[in-house]
Amino acid sequence: MAGKKKQAVFLLVLMIASGVAWIIRNKPQEKLGEAAGFTRYDDCTLVKQRINDGDSFQVRMPDGDLRVLRLYFVDAPESAVKRYADGNSNEKRIAHQGDYFAGLSQAATVRIGQEAKSWVTKLLTEVPPFTVHTRNEQVYQSGRIYALLSVRTGGEERWLHELLVEEGLARIYTQGTNLPDGTPSGAQLIRLHGLEKRARQARMGAWGIGK
Repeated sequence: MAGKKKQAVFLLVLMIASGVAWIIRNKPQEKLGEAAGFTRYDDCTLVKQRINDGDSFQVRMPDGDLRVLRLYFVDAPESAVKRYADGNSNEKRIAHQGDYFAGLSQAATVRIGQEAKSWVTKLLTEVPPFTVHTRNEQVYQSGRIYALLSVRTGGEERWLHELLVEEGLARIYTQGTNLPDGTPSGAQLIRLHGLEKRARQARMGAWGIGK
């Protein structure tokens, strides 16, 4: 009798655990995102602009609004040497980016920046409309907002910042965040460093060109 009671209790616990697991698996992604402070926007499209770069670009939101987004976690090299009216330039930034990729020259670094820009433009115009997750967090006073982009490519949903690292077209640098699905920022950084290690070994992108 005691054995049957234990079996009944075990079955009840198993049913409850299975029910909880089903709820977690089937919880709408936007609800998870909302819990993490993100707002999710589906059916977004790239707007081709001169200001677009490998990690920063203008996007048309589903309501038609135009926003300039800046990716969390990654920094693609500058795609051009720029000199500003105040006498400053972005050359120090380019040098810093080149040092990250084992000491690339200015010309090689800019070349990777141009490749990153072209690669992102091609990807975002060829894939179906993509999804933006954002907290509308401002990037300094630039008018841009930090965001995460998920795209459907290769038969699966991928984060754009991960793809850039995987291709060797961006360094792991700038502000990170917990992901909309609850993945901690630290865990995402570990994954990014793993992707970067494989990109470096395969000599992808910036890891495969001469100095």
